[in-house]
Amino acid sequence: MRLSKKVLPPSAIAGVSLILALLTPPNAPIIAAQNPVILRASDKVRFLDSGDFAGDARRTSTPKDAARSNPEPQLDLFFPLTPGTWWLYRGTVTWSDQQTEKDAQADVTLKMTIEKVLQKPEFTIAVLSGFPRDLDWATGEVAAMPWLLIETKRHEVFFNSLPPDFDYAKLEKDAATLDKFLSEDNLLFRWPLKPGMKFGDAESLRRDDALYCWVVATQETKKLGEIKGLAPKSAEVSVLRFITNPDDTQMALSAGIGILSYQYRHHGTVAETSLTLVEFHLAQPPPATPGAKP
Repeated sequence: MRLSKKVLPPSAIAGVSLILALLTPPNAPIIAAQNPVILRASDKVRFLDSGDFAGDARRTSTPKDAARSNPEPQLDLFFPLTPGTWWLYRGTVTWSDQQTEKDAQADVTLKMTIEKVLQKPEFTIAVLSGFPRDLDWATGEVAAMPWLLIETKRHEVFFNSLPPDFDYAKLEKDAATLDKFLSEDNLLFRWPLKPGMKFGDAESLRRDDALYCWVVATQETKKLGEIKGLAPKSAEVSVLRFITNPDDTQMALSAGIGILSYQYRHHGTVAETSLTLVEFHLAQPPPATPGAKP
């Protein structure tokens, strides 16, 4: 239902304009919009997992004006960052067999799981087991490797691989360690996503060929295929591409779910990965501990 609007007579409008002009200082500065700034580590980190989790991951704030103008529910995080949440991918890897001198292919599965979540005032950090990139250049099943996913209140999403012997205590105590993970080189994307957006280091973004940086290639509303754990629905799907001279990577993303598909292709020696999300399990946050602040 639309509400009718009252229209002021021209004389009244002119009077209001004159009053506003008199009240505005002649040298009033014009405030220009600022570009998003990549955050840096600060403050104390709180560790959240299935044992001491005391509430959901910190939520990003939504301006009141924006909330009034858009009645649709707003996502706080692009990836559902709750300890225990997991994604199951199935697909194939292809490689050049040196013995037969022919291309070989194997069916593969990969499970990506959120093991722990660390919370800071300005961003949320998730420790993951497994990521589709683990299968690049593989010749079959591989062990899940540790990864770090960081999502800031500015809706920046960073992905970082971790060595198997990484000291996780550094995430709580060493701010310099977090600064390294929040570098522009590790920025995957900033949402809301729009076609043509580019993400990466400053030098790559200045290129006019859209190479060596993540680019939002396409975006459309699609009916999701059959994914166990998700009710059939349509969702906005964005395709991110990273193309270089030797290889290219492509991921299909959907807010609230994460990565729907992953493809990697080497342009020389055969090495290809193709994965599709077949099952998704969203873990519920454990009940808050007695006395914990909301």
